[in-house]
Amino acid sequence: MKKKRVFFLDVNALCYQGNTRSLHSFAHWIFLFFSQVSLSDPVIAVVDGERGNEYRKQILPSYKANRRIFSQHFSSLGRFPRNRIGRSHKLVLNVLHGCNVPVVKIEAHEADDVIATLVEQVISRGYQAVVASPDKDFRQLLSQDVQIVLPMPKCNRWSFYTLNHYIAQYTCDPQSDLSLRCFLGDEVDGVPGIQHFVPGFGRKTALKLLKKHGSLENLLSAAAVRTVGRAYAQDALMKYADHLRKNYQVLSLKRDVDVQIEDKWLSGRNCCNDLVVLSNFINLLRDTENHDGQSKYDPNG
Repeated sequence: MKKKRVFFLDVNALCYQGNTRSLHSFAHWIFLFFSQVSLSDPVIAVVDGERGNEYRKQILPSYKANRRIFSQHFSSLGRFPRNRIGRSHKLVLNVLHGCNVPVVKIEAHEADDVIATLVEQVISRGYQAVVASPDKDFRQLLSQDVQIVLPMPKCNRWSFYTLNHYIAQYTCDPQSDLSLRCFLGDEVDGVPGIQHFVPGFGRKTALKLLKKHGSLENLLSAAAVRTVGRAYAQDALMKYADHLRKNYQVLSLKRDVDVQIEDKWLSGRNCCNDLVVLSNFINLLRDTENHDGQSKYDPNG
């Protein structure tokens, strides 16, 4: 019997285009998500808690340094005064609540960690979990019971990404993805990869070493006592071991957040309000743009 699906919506990630905050992006992708992807399946939205990234910033000060607080975004839309901090945040939450989506926010925790924790809980209850997010961090969760659905701007649609997709793309297990990303870094989130220090140390070299040693820690431990690769790779592993370990701490999703799934969140979603709620939200953005003399917003891209 096919397992029932529960969707987890990474809200903050959908409110950005790169490092630029965008309510338009949220409106566009949430419209497509409800109408083409989740339909009436349960959806749990998760947003970043206040001071959510402090833990990672203490480890790596550059973490998300290029991102300003999203709740300040709506001050750029002419209808509302610049000092109305949090107005955009309320608008997003109103859309989600209007579409009968529970919203989870845990103080001092990022949404990624809350989602990772809740994913394990729904799997233990016999469900299949689907994480809706463009964030590559979630690849470390991939399994037979965990999928990702990604917004694809070039195709103007969401696309499912599964364990089989990952193995076909990288010819390795997703358990190695976290170790691989420690080498590659994450430019959007301000996590520098090793190629910033050693330009010749790229994906191919990292994959080759990880396939042989299994994990970052196994590789670094081996490099500390013997030669594991070419001279430039060996030198990089010795010199930048601490940097790679910090990347691992920053990129690793925590799965022990103090949050518990509620039974009511797992019920089928009542989607009867979707069209009205989303249309009103899109019209609000369009009206505001017209007020500012900007181009009209088209929810179909």
